[in-house]
Amino acid sequence: MLSKDLSTEDRETYRMIAAGEELPPGRATGHLANLGLIEHRPYDGGYWVAHNPAVVGRAHLTHALANVAAATEEARRATALGTLAQHFDASRMWGAGAAEFLATRAEMNARIGDVAAAASESACTAQPGEPTDRDPRIAAAGVDRMLATLHSGVRIRTLYNSLACGHAQTSSYVQQITAAGAGVRTLGSPFPRMMIIDAKHLFVDNYVVEGAEADSGWHITDRGSVAWAQYVFDCFWDRGSRWADPQHDGLSTTGRQRQILAELEAGYSQQQAGKRLGYAPRTVAKELGALREALGIRSLYQVTMWWATSPDRRLQ
Repeated sequence: MLSKDLSTEDRETYRMIAAGEELPPGRATGHLANLGLIEHRPYDGGYWVAHNPAVVGRAHLTHALANVAAATEEARRATALGTLAQHFDASRMWGAGAAEFLATRAEMNARIGDVAAAASESACTAQPGEPTDRDPRIAAAGVDRMLATLHSGVRIRTLYNSLACGHAQTSSYVQQITAAGAGVRTLGSPFPRMMIIDAKHLFVDNYVVEGAEADSGWHITDRGSVAWAQYVFDCFWDRGSRWADPQHDGLSTTGRQRQILAELEAGYSQQQAGKRLGYAPRTVAKELGALREALGIRSLYQVTMWWATSPDRRLQ
């Protein structure tokens, strides 16, 4: 085995032996002998002879190549063991599950699309953001995909920000999917954005990688993490209210006003409520002022007293 390179002294020792010169007393010969480059002959008081270094070198090379071939075969066998992972992953209760970072909106949407298309049991979505208008063609395609998923037998539940009730495009979408069997609820208080598919795949926003795109996120398949997220979703779902159409339900409040009132009822100040909901103090004051005017009352105390028994409160 070539455990180390030949030293300058080794080279000089080999030269002297090959030339038939007498070695100085105490000269080290062990390394050269172990390599097979020299051999001690016990005759005539003992002496060293040199072997052809080209022949010795080829022997070592042959041995090294044999080791490489054996290591390659061992690596192939080790790789083959990984093919059993599909059987282990399908039944394990815990372990190092996957959490993959998807750095862009396109990557997130593509992965969600692929996983959702293969859904066979359930899909739960929490959408806390205030809705915005989408391209009508994209919105229509979204409705078609959702209806196809519902018709395949997948149970769908979607939790919206209560402001979505007043958004025409979202209301139209909800009317179509609820008619096909989807469950839809709204919630005024803050909740996290997430999507859970078949209780096996969890998609969440990015809270780890600094400086990443705003719509980047994580695809998580660890069983414990997904189960915990499902529990969190169910907690918010149980607190949610039925979808309400302000045009037909005779409501006195807007979705934004109900959000603010729910925060005030929970004991938060106007400033705290605005911070929790992402509204500027001026927005909170404007919404409460508009509600006082609509109700014909003058003080915030009167508003909170009215809210305590208002039918609008059922939507929180």
